[in-house]
Amino acid sequence: MTKGLKLAGSLCILFLCSLPLTGQVLPVPLPGGDIIQPFGLFNQFFPGVGAGFDGLNADPHGINHSRTFVAMGYTAGTATDSNGKTYNVITDIRVYQGDYIGAVPTYGAGGTTSAKAHGTFVEI
Repeated sequence: MTKGLKLAGSLCILFLCSLPLTGQVLPVPLPGGDIIQPFGLFNQFFPGVGAGFDGLNADPHGINHSRTFVAMGYTAGTATDSNGKTYNVITDIRVYQGDYIGAVPTYGAGGTTSAKAHGTFVEI
């Protein structure tokens, strides 16, 4: 197989995987959350101890009206770019799996209808 055909096939697969699914039920974000300057409101709480965290009993869910399992982890470290500049990197990774009541776009101007669904979501 030539390189051109491999590239074309890869691009077709990438395009098809990026299309939204028909009838997809979108989760509704958690109301409220933390305000982080200068970015604004995040519809998340950050469980943990120390500055910037909301305590060990903070809700790790980011999806409203859900009965899901949550796995989460924080990572921290440094990264170096090709010019040798070093950056501090902090990540908050969460995985949700289970049932939720989401919103299906049904009307113009952002109108929605509630719908039950089951799914798996990853936030990075």
